[in-house]
Amino acid sequence: MLNKSFTYILPMLSPYILIRKDYLLNSFIGDTEYPEYDNHIFLLHKFQGSKSFLLYEQELTSNNLFVKSYDPDKHNTMHVFKVPEKYQKEYDLFKQGKYSEVDYEYKVLIFKFHSIIDPEHRVAKVLFKHDDLKEEIEDRIGVVLPQGNELSSVPDLDVEFFSAKFKNTNPLKPETKPFD
Repeated sequence: MLNKSFTYILPMLSPYILIRKDYLLNSFIGDTEYPEYDNHIFLLHKFQGSKSFLLYEQELTSNNLFVKSYDPDKHNTMHVFKVPEKYQKEYDLFKQGKYSEVDYEYKVLIFKFHSIIDPEHRVAKVLFKHDDLKEEIEDRIGVVLPQGNELSSVPDLDVEFFSAKFKNTNPLKPETKPFD
C-alpha cells in the first residue's frame, strides 16, 4: 500500500533525482529505528543485483541530497535524503495535513510527477479543496465539515514512518518449525 508520503512528499525530490518507480516500493518521512534522520525523505527500494539497479543506486548515492543507505531487511534497501531547502515549507505543511496550503508551483510538480492530468483526480480535489469532494466526505460521515477544512486526514505516522511492520519477510517460509 502506497502512503501519503509517496503522493505528496516524493515529488519534491524529482527535480534533483531521477526516481525510478519500477524499483521503488514506497516513500516515508522517517524510520522508527533512525530517529536522528527526522526531517528527511526515505525511499524504500526492492534490491536487485542487476547492472541497471546498481547504476541507479550509484546515481542516488552520488546526489548532493543523499545522506545514508541501509538494508532494513534482506530483500530491500533504504535511501535517505535531505529535504530540498526549496521545499521545506511544503514538507512541514504535509506533516500538519495542510495539503491545500502548499505552493501552487509544488501542486503542479505533484501533478507532473504522478502524471495527473484530470482536474477531477482525487489528489487534485484534495489540493484544491473541491466542493464535490467535501460533499462526498460529508455524505459518507454524516457530518457537515466547517468551511475551509482540509479534505484529507493528517498523515498517520504509523504509515508514514518505516517500522518493523513494513519489513519484508518470506511468507512462504515459516519463522518457526510448526511440526517439531
